[in-house]
Amino acid sequence: MQIRKIAEDAGYYGRARSAAEPTKHLRAYVTGSLATGGLAPFYEAVIGGLRDNARDSGFSLSIRMVDETSLGPERMARDQEQEEANATIFIGIDLTDGLASYFLGGSQRAILVNGYDPDMRFDCVAPNNFYGARMAGRALLRAGHRKLLYIHDHTRWTTTQRRRGFYAALEDYPDASAAAIGVANGVDTALLAEVERRAKGEADWTSVFCANDMAAFRLMNALEAAGLSVPGEISVIGFDDLPYAAMMHPRLTTMRVNCFEMAHQAILLAQRRISEPDAMPLQLECAVTLQSGATVAQIA
Repeated sequence: MQIRKIAEDAGYYGRARSAAEPTKHLRAYVTGSLATGGLAPFYEAVIGGLRDNARDSGFSLSIRMVDETSLGPERMARDQEQEEANATIFIGIDLTDGLASYFLGGSQRAILVNGYDPDMRFDCVAPNNFYGARMAGRALLRAGHRKLLYIHDHTRWTTTQRRRGFYAALEDYPDASAAAIGVANGVDTALLAEVERRAKGEADWTSVFCANDMAAFRLMNALEAAGLSVPGEISVIGFDDLPYAAMMHPRLTTMRVNCFEMAHQAILLAQRRISEPDAMPLQLECAVTLQSGATVAQIA
């Protein structure tokens, strides 16, 4: 970035060009329900990556945070009339039937970031949720845990894949079993009740896979309040490797998502879709990696 700035100041950009190429514009919608809560750092990283990669690829980019429950074709048509975009990016938003029909029936193009289209009609890029969650489950199982708990949050196509991946890990261990609870919309009633059951000896799980790091943070606070130590009594793995995972004590073991690479691939998808409108849709999955921390104990 410093070299580019020096080159810009020295006038190198544009010297060999006879005329400036017209700038193409991208408009992005980001989920307001998720981007303003505990997952805000995740979406901030994705948006930052989109901005950097869009600029480097010659695109202008506008970001709009929206309530996805009220996002429909009328909003799309109005926004397009006010600000024409060559492609529309949806970040953390699953397309409704109405939105899908709008894009399939017209000349506009849609790309899903951190989302899937199960009918394979649109370009998508997301973390590999299935195998990432399977890897997390296998890490707990290989550490000797056979009684597991799965904590899930909001339900989307992406988180559905995490649930499937986690339970796929258990298929290789016939003596393992798992229970599941939800903490959607920031409600910890079920979480606190389950931790109380564990503290009283009414539940016997020794490890927990949390669908995201915020759920892991809430769990670890509840465990500490109940007098249950991590990882001495309970092992925990999160997902996303958000910045606050490194500030948790002990440091959270989690699955790292490369938000910048996901954004980079999204811009490449937009370039391809604009230049090849009729190309076959691509659904890309970026690898996730285990970020070792200090919240998993080897018990066998």
